[in-house]
Amino acid sequence: MKKIDIGRIIEQYPTLHKSFDKAFIGIPKGVGGLKKSYYGKLNKFLKKYPDFKAKASPCVLYMHGSSGFLKGKKYRKWIVKKSNMIFIALNSFAIQNRPTYMSPAPKKDYEAVHMIRQAELKYALSHLNELSFIDRKNLFLMGNSEGALAAGICRSKCYKGRILVSWGCEGSYYSKDYRIGAKKAVPILNIIGLNDQYFGVYSELGDFEKGHCAKALQEFGNSKVVLLPQITHNALESLYTKQEIVNFLNYWKKQ
Repeated sequence: MKKIDIGRIIEQYPTLHKSFDKAFIGIPKGVGGLKKSYYGKLNKFLKKYPDFKAKASPCVLYMHGSSGFLKGKKYRKWIVKKSNMIFIALNSFAIQNRPTYMSPAPKKDYEAVHMIRQAELKYALSHLNELSFIDRKNLFLMGNSEGALAAGICRSKCYKGRILVSWGCEGSYYSKDYRIGAKKAVPILNIIGLNDQYFGVYSELGDFEKGHCAKALQEFGNSKVVLLPQITHNALESLYTKQEIVNFLNYWKKQ
């Protein structure tokens, strides 16, 4: 993917900032003296707690899929409760006139979305410093489906680890550029169903060689691929998904 011109994209989509401003967040109980975990949107949290101060905590920055944040609600709850980490999910649908697609679609339609998702990430990173309660040295990037591609190809080197759910790290119909953007030593967890109807080896939409990320991650020494038999595009169908994500985060946030 070509270099992101954030200025040009903001000119084209002047409400890009809303993806970050209206991000879905989760903050664990106890952080900054919170008496219970907080779930809501970032702008509402900052309005409710304008003087919020807390020791910088590990954080997961999450990219939702093409259907929105619905699956992210479960990921948020798991990560906040079981990993005691802050969770921030960029809200791509808050961007007015954002490009969309209905699969199957022309590749240019997919690429237009992939480009704006990278712009969202770039904008968010430039504004995370405004949140003093985020530990920038313990920042993880996670994505589901469309969001997993965004998390996978992102070229920023600031992430301590990445989690890619329901995407197989292959291009085919969905993307021209699917190269992993992380350094080779970065821990990466890929979770995908064998019967994923969009990115699995049996998909009718694309011609996938593997249907999972093993080939793309073969030079990443700290990577792990979890292939779930009988599971489709919704990795939440598997009882193992929760434990894989929680274990990955709990291990690597301490390293």
